[in-house]
Amino acid sequence: MPNDKGWYTKDEVIATNLPYWIAASSRWTSEPYNFAILLSKTRCQELGAPILSNGREHPSAFRYAAAAGKGDNRHRYIPLYDRTEMYSTIIAENIRLYNYEQMGAAK
Repeated sequence: MPNDKGWYTKDEVIATNLPYWIAASSRWTSEPYNFAILLSKTRCQELGAPILSNGREHPSAFRYAAAAGKGDNRHRYIPLYDRTEMYSTIIAENIRLYNYEQMGAAK
């Protein structure tokens, strides 16, 4: 089960069969989406597209955060939510995306 921040353990992430970003190697474990914008809960909120409450929206991928989990060394995987539909807005507003926020290349 995710912790109080909503972060997952490695075993929980592996059980989902969803991809996760590994910063140390700058790569996804798999790329099931041709193109996707994948944002954390906080980033979704910042960009005006908050996730659905009460567990009605599930992650599409995860990001490993080695420095995360202070006091809780097990929960280091941050869920990412699909916001691909925001791509045109992101481009129009010149919003910078981090490597782990984009999978694949836009067409």
